[in-house]
Amino acid sequence: MKRVLSLSIVLFWLVMIGILIHRTVLVAPQPPSPSSSPPPSVQSQARVEEQEGWMGIYHQDRKIGYFHRRLSPTSDGYHWEEQSQMKLRVLDTDQTVQTAIRANIDQHYALKDFSFRLLSAGTIFRVDGEVTADGTKGQVLHGQITSGGDSSPFSFPLHEPLYLPTITQMTLRGVALQPGEERRYSIFNPLSMKPETISVTAIGPEALSVHGTTLTVTKVAERFGGTTVYAWLDHEGKVVKEEAKLGLILLRESQEDALGAGWQDGTPLDLVASASIPVRQVLPNPRALIRLQLKPSGPSDFSQFAFPPRQQVREGVITVARENVSALTTYQLPQTDPAFTTDLVATPFLQSTHPRLLAQAQQIIGPERDALKVTRQLLDWTYTTLAKEPTVGIPTALEALESKKGDCNEHAVLFTALARAIGLPARVAAGVVYLDGAFYYHAWAEVWLGQWVAIDPVFHQLPADATHIKFVQGGPEEHLALLKVIGQVGFEVAEYK
Repeated sequence: MKRVLSLSIVLFWLVMIGILIHRTVLVAPQPPSPSSSPPPSVQSQARVEEQEGWMGIYHQDRKIGYFHRRLSPTSDGYHWEEQSQMKLRVLDTDQTVQTAIRANIDQHYALKDFSFRLLSAGTIFRVDGEVTADGTKGQVLHGQITSGGDSSPFSFPLHEPLYLPTITQMTLRGVALQPGEERRYSIFNPLSMKPETISVTAIGPEALSVHGTTLTVTKVAERFGGTTVYAWLDHEGKVVKEEAKLGLILLRESQEDALGAGWQDGTPLDLVASASIPVRQVLPNPRALIRLQLKPSGPSDFSQFAFPPRQQVREGVITVARENVSALTTYQLPQTDPAFTTDLVATPFLQSTHPRLLAQAQQIIGPERDALKVTRQLLDWTYTTLAKEPTVGIPTALEALESKKGDCNEHAVLFTALARAIGLPARVAAGVVYLDGAFYYHAWAEVWLGQWVAIDPVFHQLPADATHIKFVQGGPEEHLALLKVIGQVGFEVAEYK
């Protein structure tokens, strides 16, 4: 069962976090602090000629992929292209992951349209967007997420122009950042569907050796989503090296070296194993644990991991108590209480109103409307129907229904969407679960049965055992919050029952 413990959306973006600002759509820079000099005006810069760059992606000294980007002038602006490829391992399964983004921008670098694509194990996840004028409302970004052979639209108004990530480098080009100087950028993240902020803070000049060549560079800290990536920029503001958690490194290389040099035979980087949290004390029969106490260690504020009544945090100890099924409250579906609106709506990742999801949910439960019995029916169907296969990608319920396979992510999103389709409040939870001497990053579901109850479709558990330690709740769009936890938290077993 370990081979399907894979919070792949987080681990994939952990690999990509070093180039995350190249993966998203950048909004105009926020005003710098009073102590900072303002960035150069985008409009005042001279027209940029064609540019192209390559980077190798490494785990410590082992190459796991490459990244390529190109900026080409057009008659009324520029065309931007990016591609990346990574060879990874998710426990027992090798994966090749490819990403691509294409976009058109105007002569001042403002975005006109873009298309992002992720290809993994034959599965395609795609986000497309276009900026259009909307009468008196100004500009609007219209787009759609395509997964499982169908599309989910989204749109939101723009209060200022959207820019591609190249604007980060352009605003830093030729600028000597002083130590402590900070620039902040607001971005639209196509995975979370909400604005995020990246801050770039100068640390100072350094002499950096890359592939035997010593360069004078400026080291900066890029902070995003609770994690920090260190980058080294040359005098033109171009990235020479980036370093993220778990020994992940990007290095600027020639095309020949990026594609052909540094590759080694052997086992690729195992994302899940690298991010696991080992513990010294063995937990016997973990799937039967009803109570667990852990002493966490690390820089995190552990009070944020309190999710009562199941998970409590007191005096630096996390206590998880499995729900008592005999004490649960059942009721007739659908649930109509407005308090559960957010736990019943469809999202781009949980397409619970799609005809195929609705039809499948009705087929599973038949005439049954008792909430507890329906929960068991959905759990049984998800557990027995989905093949247990590790994946690296962006999970959606429709894709999981279409492919009938996946790891914990696909099990969790499909179960949650099916529950919402028939009016049962449900949500996705993410954190870690114990198996074979360590806690592995994992996703499961929760449903409302008089209280929120943890459900694990991978382990076929209602309720889930007490080794499920929740860090965040919400769909895949919320799981990037785990970046501030991965590699930062340790556990010591205090007590178990």
